[in-house]
Amino acid sequence: MSQPLLAHSPNDKGTEHYLADHLHAVAELAEGFASRFGAGELARLAGIAHDIGKANPDFQRYLLDSWRAEKEGGRKPRSVPHSIYGAVILAQSMNKILSIVAAGHHGGLADISDLKARLSVSSEAVWLQEAPPRLGIEAICQASSTKCPEDALSCEFLIRMLFSALVDADWLDTERHFDSDKAAKRGSDVTPGDLWTPFEADQKRLLEQIAESPVNNARREIYEACLSAANGPQGVYRLTVPTGGGKTRSGMGFALRHAMKHGLDRIIFAIPYTSIIDQTADVYKGIFGSENVLEHHSAIEPLIDPDEGQTETELRRQLASENWDAPIVVTTTVQLFESLFSNKPSRCRKLHNIARSVLVLDEVQTLPVHLLRPILNVLRELVDHYGVTLVLSTATQPAFSGESPYLTGFEPEPTEIVPDPGKYFQALKRVEYEIEDEQWDWERVAEEMLKHPQALCVVNSRKDAVDLFRLLDDPSALHLSTLMCPAHRRDTLDEIRRRLRDGEPCRVVSTQVVEAGVDLDFPVVLRAIGPLDRIVQAAGRCNREGMLEQGRVIVFRPADGREPRGSYATATGNTAIILSGGDCDLYSPEVFDRYFRLLWQDCELDAQGIMGLRKRHNYQTVAERFRMISEDTVPVVVPYGDPGPEAILRTVRFKGSANREEWRKLQNLSVSVFRYSASKYEEEGLIKPVLDGLYEWTGIYNHRTGISAECPDPADLVISGSCTG
Repeated sequence: MSQPLLAHSPNDKGTEHYLADHLHAVAELAEGFASRFGAGELARLAGIAHDIGKANPDFQRYLLDSWRAEKEGGRKPRSVPHSIYGAVILAQSMNKILSIVAAGHHGGLADISDLKARLSVSSEAVWLQEAPPRLGIEAICQASSTKCPEDALSCEFLIRMLFSALVDADWLDTERHFDSDKAAKRGSDVTPGDLWTPFEADQKRLLEQIAESPVNNARREIYEACLSAANGPQGVYRLTVPTGGGKTRSGMGFALRHAMKHGLDRIIFAIPYTSIIDQTADVYKGIFGSENVLEHHSAIEPLIDPDEGQTETELRRQLASENWDAPIVVTTTVQLFESLFSNKPSRCRKLHNIARSVLVLDEVQTLPVHLLRPILNVLRELVDHYGVTLVLSTATQPAFSGESPYLTGFEPEPTEIVPDPGKYFQALKRVEYEIEDEQWDWERVAEEMLKHPQALCVVNSRKDAVDLFRLLDDPSALHLSTLMCPAHRRDTLDEIRRRLRDGEPCRVVSTQVVEAGVDLDFPVVLRAIGPLDRIVQAAGRCNREGMLEQGRVIVFRPADGREPRGSYATATGNTAIILSGGDCDLYSPEVFDRYFRLLWQDCELDAQGIMGLRKRHNYQTVAERFRMISEDTVPVVVPYGDPGPEAILRTVRFKGSANREEWRKLQNLSVSVFRYSASKYEEEGLIKPVLDGLYEWTGIYNHRTGISAECPDPADLVISGSCTG
């Protein structure tokens, strides 16, 4: 009797993992995942086929030789490819879309031309004819052929979702074999419906504590409107709430009730700024418990030693971050969309868990203009075919619906969660805008700031912020920018809030880092002219709680200011046109419809040609070109705080890795710089490497303004694109 075929080497307990068992277990898991979007049978076939190549006698010898080498310390043999053979069988059985899925389950989804070349080379395999019937090859061959959806982009995205279901199933079954204890800690039985009771209790407690005021009354009405709208059908919704209107909690109220109504699996909040994701996640963790809220973004992923220093709760969070198997996920738009357009198994693994969810895009107007067309197409796919309810949340709604020759948005028109949102913009009218026609030099800006004991000035670049801060020559003035590490910015924000609360002098110069989600309340805000939505966001830091009859927002034109290039510069130019009209009401949501339509007209909305690449199934090239941030950045640890990072850095250097707690601490003490700048700084002796992709700043760190202002601003490229304006 021949030896049963193996899928993997024996585990630490000596238990073998048979190939037939693995194929059918993966098929069952994948079928369950994909059945949530009507593709269970396809995923089952992909699961049966994915590791058929391991039946190759050469692979079986490789597997046993590798295991012996590991046990006896010998030389590891050369690997034997296996993933392509399942793809060959699927292609020969006319299931070509599944062949793409199976071929990429280890190395990633390939460009279709590369896959065709691999399939032709691997089509001859005599050993396949002798494979045991239990593997299921005959079932694959007898399965009816699968046709792609007629729409090429829908077909491309279906392959991504099937790929996600297969990869997650494969990894889960493999983990179950090698680490059953770890596998047992995966997943959560908690549903969004289970979280309604603690949320309702916390919301009731909060409402009982806050005093009657026009602002708080408006927040109550907005919250009630969200609960009422949650009973509506699935689809696309707009949560149009003025800054300070309480959309963080109200949005969660809608999402929970809507998920309960439609039996959805999870709620995903995508936030554009890493500077406020911790703040939002902490709010939700305080309500629901940290075990029910997954915080997942690139700032807390790399360089982690998974086996060191983890509690069971931390391990559960890490496991959930791999596939978003949690009732509430708080992530960044970068993590979300770069995963949706990735070709890598590790990043795509979570995609199938986006199906049957409420997806809330916070500050949706910040989506990168140069990628807007492919982003909106994928969002429509999720809503139309994968059971997703999408919530577009912002005070400044972009024009993502209606007829436009420049952008295909959402049809039918998204449903407004809050009826007549313009009413609340008027009710929460807390500032008067003063638009200065003449250019101001920085001396004039500093002079205006010095007239007010408490004033915030927001400028367009880190260099401008440092220049104005120095010119202000105020020993008590404060500075905020991403030249400062997160811990430094957080301490500065705490000091700003204390001074504002105690009525002390508080003059602050900041970049855009202060504009979204940061709860500050100044009587006077100055804003260098920029994109219209950014001006309104800055105004949200003025008279936020409505304690004054009216706050002042002064919009000025810097005589020698700098600004990010691309769509930011184009948007600034369009803002100047709109503001010069004289009839621009920044409390009217309609003005932003006009503003964004001008922007779509003047900018390239698919600057990297992603749509054409997707139609041709060029997955690898799409992944290479889809970048929310155009240039790679690396973290540079700075000498801030007491104790500073020195002890942690010594430990990490000695081990050659960082555990999750160490990495979190280092992230709080890091500044992001472009990778090309890091090379220059290393040559100049300003930084030195700690680990691959992690550096230490050895230059001067100013405890008021951070690292040298000569460092380019990574935020400058977040919304860059090719524009005609």
